[in-house]
Amino acid sequence: MRDKFFFPLAVILTVMMVLLALQPGIGRLPTGAIAGDGLNYNRIVIEGPYLNKIIAGGDARAQLIREDKTYYLYIEAAADALSAAPELGPHFRLAADIEVQFSGRRVRVTALVRPADTRGAQQAELNYSAGRVGDSGWQVLDLQPGFSEISFEYDVPVHQGEQGVDYIAIRPVVPDKSRAIIVERIVLERLP
Repeated sequence: MRDKFFFPLAVILTVMMVLLALQPGIGRLPTGAIAGDGLNYNRIVIEGPYLNKIIAGGDARAQLIREDKTYYLYIEAAADALSAAPELGPHFRLAADIEVQFSGRRVRVTALVRPADTRGAQQAELNYSAGRVGDSGWQVLDLQPGFSEISFEYDVPVHQGEQGVDYIAIRPVVPDKSRAIIVERIVLERLP
């Protein structure tokens, strides 16, 4: 084969192989633990496609919804279907870098939440769990008809030894049958 055909063909094949290698990652939603940017840990925001990082856990159902260009997280649970342990229900796992930055500090957890249109919950529960060293306990907060901010503050215990696994758990309060909430954003603020 002559050089004038070989080299252009080799370039085309190389470009096609690179595009085929990248194709499975295009449009994928983020998963895994919530991590910081390595520079500023005063305010960690979980919103948009990063709401997909939730782990439904237990018998809860969590689904990312996209309306126009905005992402929402739909969380539904049935009565008596969720465990008291925050990591066994709907939760976000926090990466080790956030655990280190929040250890021994006061943290404010704020969620922008509303009741779902069908079987909407009147209250939501939030919990900051630092694994074996303790958790905030379930904070039951009232919801408004539209999106409203609910929040609480927690003194995160100092981690001793190896890192624990910190979680931010959120779920609807379910007095009977099933209830659901819609989450637009969760903000973690490290307070001075």
